[in-house]
Amino acid sequence: MASLDGLLAGWIVLNDLLGALREKNVFIPDLTYADLRNSKMSLEYLRSFESEIKSGAQCEDDNRLQTEMEIQIQRLRDTLMVWAEEKEGREYRNSWEIRFEKAIREESKEHEPEPQVHISDIPRDKQVGFFRIKLPEDIPVEIVSEIAEDCMVNISLDGERHLQVSGKRECVRDAMKKLGQLFYGDSKIQQ
Repeated sequence: MASLDGLLAGWIVLNDLLGALREKNVFIPDLTYADLRNSKMSLEYLRSFESEIKSGAQCEDDNRLQTEMEIQIQRLRDTLMVWAEEKEGREYRNSWEIRFEKAIREESKEHEPEPQVHISDIPRDKQVGFFRIKLPEDIPVEIVSEIAEDCMVNISLDGERHLQVSGKRECVRDAMKKLGQLFYGDSKIQQ
């Protein structure tokens, strides 16, 4: 199983490839964008529990989510690599596959994920879940507040539109799913 940092580094390569394909006028379906964005948010959520994962204190749902993310990243990789080969040929695809493999094995500093940002004022209790994401510019804070209230989680927003969400793990997981649907559309990850 790939590490969370490796999966996120692989995601960064896939995001770069998607941008390169879009510049070459390859049609990218909305579902692919949604899957890529939902994968990023789920990986960031899992990375916020990295110490618990390494200590073995991770809950079953998080273990399942990590496995789903690895499968999802591989599916996205397969799809994007086929499009790359169709548009630019085998050599082009191979160059992207090499980048992806180095990133997922954490052998490349070029696609290294940013270090985790400290999430302030949140107790480090096993029953408390949290994650931090950057809000898209077009999402009104009022809508996020309503979701937080519905999911019974605490939110705080810093000056750069970074949203911190904390609360009971189950509530945070529900908030993550609702925010993902709001920001990026329904997740297409098979359940």
